[in-house]
Amino acid sequence: MKNKYFLSLFFAAICFVFSSSAKAQKIIPKKTFPSYWEVGINSGSSLFFGDVKQNPIIPVSTDNNEWRLGGSFMAGYQFNYIFGLRGQALYGQLAGTKRAANYFFESDYIEFNVNTTINLNNLLGKNRTDRFATAYLLAGIGITNYNSIIYTLSTGIEKRRIGFGSGSGIKGRTLEGILVGGVGVNFRINNHFIVNFETANRIMNSDEMDGWVKGFKYDVYNYTSIGLSYRFGNRKAKSPQKPPVVTHQNMQEVPPVPSKSAAKKKPCTVEIQPVMPPATSNTAEAKNQQTTVVTEHPPRKHAVKTIEKVTTPPRPVLKFSVQIRAKYGQSIPLEWLSKKYGLPQSEIRENKHNGYYIYTVGSYLTYEQARAHRDQLRSRNGIGDAFVVVFKNGHRLDKIP
Repeated sequence: MKNKYFLSLFFAAICFVFSSSAKAQKIIPKKTFPSYWEVGINSGSSLFFGDVKQNPIIPVSTDNNEWRLGGSFMAGYQFNYIFGLRGQALYGQLAGTKRAANYFFESDYIEFNVNTTINLNNLLGKNRTDRFATAYLLAGIGITNYNSIIYTLSTGIEKRRIGFGSGSGIKGRTLEGILVGGVGVNFRINNHFIVNFETANRIMNSDEMDGWVKGFKYDVYNYTSIGLSYRFGNRKAKSPQKPPVVTHQNMQEVPPVPSKSAAKKKPCTVEIQPVMPPATSNTAEAKNQQTTVVTEHPPRKHAVKTIEKVTTPPRPVLKFSVQIRAKYGQSIPLEWLSKKYGLPQSEIRENKHNGYYIYTVGSYLTYEQARAHRDQLRSRNGIGDAFVVVFKNGHRLDKIP
């Protein structure tokens, strides 16, 4: 009955942790955080802390060695800068010695747990994904399936068995619920591979694992490990609404307006026509006399058509780029950025925005072109937190319109 209650609590906790992480994702601003999946393997020491133990803390290595090993597989999803959700499958062995009682035991277990991780660096400081070392807390709930054998220390004769077909767990193992809590540190090799060191205690909901049901009310065991994780599947940020496409308006013709130059009159034209004088008696003299008549014609009026082109005021120029790095109050050498990200130094531009030195690459007229470049920088150059920004007339805006 106790185990059924704890199993119900276990599955309820899974739903609670998942929903809490999802809510935290909405509360904490994303800032285009590249959410990712993570898988990893770990190996390390598996130590028992309970009634059957020679020293309270330090394990002994003689008269039944208390140092035992364990290994695990982990898969998880990082929602935002602070919260992540993981599932873990673990196999390990445990042992304990009590020389005064001529007693020792050995056990092996199969454990499944789900836990949430809390990034302490981002919780207490600035949100970043490029730190070399990141500390975190973990807390969760799970179940363990174990078999135990109790021996007489001096003779090595088996006295009793726990599990081995009599329990309700895997292949008759004894099934117990556990609470998991611990700390860890991630060491970032690159955007995909992480080396992690982690230690966590498991508090069981019974005192039966070592076969000594007195003293400690709950048996406890610890798993301390070092491992390698791989991150993948960076989630693309949702595309903002597309900015309006700037189009050139057609030129319009306006009714002709007479100009000053059109108002000037053309010079008059003069026609000279010879006129014969009236006949006289002296015809020879008349032939030699000619009179000129000057006739003035007014200039013709011509309609002068002029077309003036009316243009709309220039609209602000929007250019989209991909931001790869920022630092408050202090610039970063372009040569260092070029070497770190494998980009030509000539392609990296430096600007200042709200006290930050920001570094961008590329210049595009549309968001889609910049987004394609961003995806390429994430996958090929390992810049997992690259994101699209927009410049208006050379000045970076706080958000994409």
